[in-house]
Amino acid sequence: MAYKDKSIQLFNLFDELSEQVNNVMHDAVIYRKRNRLNVIDQGAKEAERITREIQTLVNSMRRKKVDTECQK
Repeated sequence: MAYKDKSIQLFNLFDELSEQVNNVMHDAVIYRKRNRLNVIDQGAKEAERITREIQTLVNSMRRKKVDTECQK
């Protein structure tokens, strides 16, 4: 995957993470659902998943950048 494609994917993941946080804030805090703790817990799990994807992608981009610089 090209660096540009990974950058776009990274921005999409950040957007997804931001949306997840906003949804949890809306559902658990503003809307005051009865099962607030479950909503927060599920949101946290999803945020962790997205964060792991972001970290994996960033590490991959770093390795690619280092490999490219070493070849110069």
